[in-house]
Amino acid sequence: MSGYMLIMKINLLKSVLLLSALNLSATILAQSPKPKCPVALGRVEVSYRHDGGESKPQLQLSFQNESGKPVSNVVFKLMLLDSGGYPREYAHEFIYNAVLEPGKTKIGTWKLDPESVDIHRTGASALVEKLTYSDDTTWADDGSESCSVTMDYHPR
Repeated sequence: MSGYMLIMKINLLKSVLLLSALNLSATILAQSPKPKCPVALGRVEVSYRHDGGESKPQLQLSFQNESGKPVSNVVFKLMLLDSGGYPREYAHEFIYNAVLEPGKTKIGTWKLDPESVDIHRTGASALVEKLTYSDDTTWADDGSESCSVTMDYHPR
């Protein structure tokens, strides 16, 4: 066998090994579980309730515990979509502070600051920032904002 043929076979073997390693890496990545949201958000709504002739904005948010264990505290973040459809972060977080058993759904209602709500808003978005389980373990959003829901009625 000539030196040229030996080099060609070695290069071919290197290529096969490299492709096998890449294929194995891709298979491992494809099988890696994606982070699951422990609390699924169903609906976000910003509306006005009328109290003694005064209209006061409120947030209603439905959410379900899908974690498999009781949740004792959930912190939500709210973004209001302005008249152009752009998200504007609401200044305060919203906290649900009661036990929510696995599989159970809750509709939370919170008062909003009237000065912070644009009457011409075009929607709202809510996300789970963090939560605490009844066993004092925690979960927090990794920055992906994967546990969110948006109601956008802005014409596009």
